[in-house]
Amino acid sequence: MRQPSESTALRPDTADDARRPSFDMHVVDMRDVKLDEEQPLERKHRSEERPKATLRDRFAGFPWKPFWIISSLPLALVPIVLLAALAEIASTGYIQNRPCYPNGLWSEAPGATWRIMDSSYFFTPNLSFGSMSFTAAKIIDISWDLCAGRGGQILLAWVNYRVFNEWLLYHMELHQTSYKMYTAVAFQTTSMSTLGVLAKEFLAFGETSWRRFFRWLGILCMLLSTLYVLSFPTLMGALTGYITTSEAYIEDSSNNLIEFSKFSGVQWIIWDSDRMGKNYTKPLIAAEADSGLVKAIDICKTPFLNRSRSYSRNADYQRTSDPKAFLSTDPTLHMPLGPPTLNITWFGNGTQAYSPHLHYLYYSYDGRQGDPIHVQWLLSHGSCKPSDTYQWGFSYIFLFMVSIFNFVWSCIMIGMWFDTSRASRMYKSGRRPGLLKSILDISDAMKEELGEGADALEEEELRKALRGSGGVLVVSKGELKVTRTGTGGRKRGWRRNLTKGSTF
Repeated sequence: MRQPSESTALRPDTADDARRPSFDMHVVDMRDVKLDEEQPLERKHRSEERPKATLRDRFAGFPWKPFWIISSLPLALVPIVLLAALAEIASTGYIQNRPCYPNGLWSEAPGATWRIMDSSYFFTPNLSFGSMSFTAAKIIDISWDLCAGRGGQILLAWVNYRVFNEWLLYHMELHQTSYKMYTAVAFQTTSMSTLGVLAKEFLAFGETSWRRFFRWLGILCMLLSTLYVLSFPTLMGALTGYITTSEAYIEDSSNNLIEFSKFSGVQWIIWDSDRMGKNYTKPLIAAEADSGLVKAIDICKTPFLNRSRSYSRNADYQRTSDPKAFLSTDPTLHMPLGPPTLNITWFGNGTQAYSPHLHYLYYSYDGRQGDPIHVQWLLSHGSCKPSDTYQWGFSYIFLFMVSIFNFVWSCIMIGMWFDTSRASRMYKSGRRPGLLKSILDISDAMKEELGEGADALEEEELRKALRGSGGVLVVSKGELKVTRTGTGGRKRGWRRNLTKGSTF
């Protein structure tokens, strides 16, 4: 029997031999292995030559992203807390001391409140300023709608366009993107049609994974941001407005309206003032605004501070050593006074239920000679009447809401931009969104999808052809160019059509 040669035995000459794994045999000379005592010393020198780890190297494995996200949450609440504090300051410093509140109610009327965040001020511009004509207030309101409403929408729409298109390229690096989604985001970023496309993409589902979850979260953020930018002018118009200025009036017993500012709280009443002269036919009233008479009675009452409030009814009012001492303190009262003493009642400076405007038991408006009016009469006959001037301002509740919406929108924009700049190959390569570049990308992909005859097709024919082709857009790994790929084009039921995403 013929023995195979050495070269024949080592050569794989059959298919099975070709599929067998080959192994490289290496002969190791044990003399090359150092087993002497110098080997540990050599390893020691190598370890000494290794560079020391820097502070950055030591914390390289620390989860910085979750740490910064969690740390930024308290900082994110600062604008909301600041607005709430400003609301309380504005309530106590601006509204509380007004006799007529912005909703047209008298401050003492049932249900009237000075709390700026009360639901009754939801649409009322309670932070209103000025005193102007209707024309001036209307001009200010229209200027606000044009500048802040439409101007702000243009700014927000431009930011949406830049961030969404950058994120769209990153999306195509990870997921298949339909032609309809690309055209909606690239060419109609802020429109009602884009809302429909994003809503259908939001309903699309695939295999459960973190990557799919973050895609769903990104689509949701785009949907909310687009909806907010579209409604921005309406929100800006709703948070402002103009109201008529109001004045508080009190109806007297003759059905006459008297300005509330003319009423003054009564501190003292001299019931037997007719003893001081025939000019005093009614009780002498010492109102808060009558500083001369109030000062005269205050000086006279000093010896009796520990007595009852009603000096004449609950205790004897002892006459001073000089019978004319009381009258001489007020230059308008130069009438000799003999015994007995005057019947004077002190009503203090506060009622049982505190009110910012009604803090006396009796009030007067017709000077020293008149009938004091009880505080209950004022409460039942007081109201606010509109005047001929207007104020323009903001509804604080709406301003608070829009500020929160702006904050959330800003967080979405920053988050999507940060995610794109961190992980997108297209962004790192310097690719930025642009109208002309997007046109070239989509046209090249459509020609590749439909062939050279696509130029002759009409709009509806192009839509139908793309809908039936089953092609989508991707950015392949290792490439920096938008291309198309196929999805099989298999027909599906209506349920799957509802959840497979947007398509032409």
